[in-house]
Amino acid sequence: MRKLGSIRELLEMGKELSSWIKGEKFESLRVVCKEGEHLGIYTATVYTGILPKYHTKFGLVKRFDPQVVQEIKLYGLKPLTKRIYDVVEYKPDEIILNLKKVAELNLESFRLEVSYRMDDASLRGLVRDRSSPEPLEDKKLYHLSAQLKDPNSLIAGFSECEIEDYPVSVDVYIQEDINTNIPHYIKEMSEIEAEILEEYDPYKATKIMRLQKKRAGLKRRLGKENLKRKLEELSLFLRPTKFKNDYIGTELKKDFIINSCKWGADIFRVLGLMMLPQSMKLITKTNLNLNKSAASGTLIYKSGKFSEDIQNLF
Repeated sequence: MRKLGSIRELLEMGKELSSWIKGEKFESLRVVCKEGEHLGIYTATVYTGILPKYHTKFGLVKRFDPQVVQEIKLYGLKPLTKRIYDVVEYKPDEIILNLKKVAELNLESFRLEVSYRMDDASLRGLVRDRSSPEPLEDKKLYHLSAQLKDPNSLIAGFSECEIEDYPVSVDVYIQEDINTNIPHYIKEMSEIEAEILEEYDPYKATKIMRLQKKRAGLKRRLGKENLKRKLEELSLFLRPTKFKNDYIGTELKKDFIINSCKWGADIFRVLGLMMLPQSMKLITKTNLNLNKSAASGTLIYKSGKFSEDIQNLF
């Protein structure tokens, strides 16, 4: 499947389609960002007073490559106000748009939408984004920004250009906050249990007994709760929804919203028993257009509250 690799390709596709559609029209480009899939949508609102006259001269049938185009939609606006399905035919090797139906229905105006597949590189070439951390006393502030790299290139030939839900990711590192707030005796007990499990020599029974006695003393400090249960409770802190709701501040400027939260790609072993993420990845989203070509915002990680809750757990 071929995707458009740059906004320039989308502009060229839009201009080529614009030259084919005869009549007075209002045109726009819209890039919709989705996880794993981005769409560049060319939209034309067309006033068709002269369309039937150009039937034989220009032709009203156009073919598209389904590897590049995901979907085509056409809506009647006047006098018929509804989506018209039979103007588009999907085949394995082509998508056919037939505007003869528009002439047959005597539509005075209609709206055409053509959705092109775009890859991640096309977004990187379109927008410059950044998330930079600023450590504070009991929290960490992330400054977010996104800006169109070359808005002037988007103006040529189109009345509007919008970027919807552009993603800016924030990696909130939590490994140190976990490690530094687990009590020393918990770490020591974990090391003792690992040493007991690794010791198979029957002639070292005295050493095993000494380790077991030391472990018993540490367990008394832990209280009635066992280590496994404490670790299970610790893992609950890192459920993405809970982490986002409890430890991520809502002090975002209106330019950005938090879209999702998930574990980061890198993990580490805590107390030798459990795998936890080194960071939590938050995806924020913003909208850009020719009138608002830059966005800024802030995100707050409540590191002090996170650390205090881990301490209270033990």
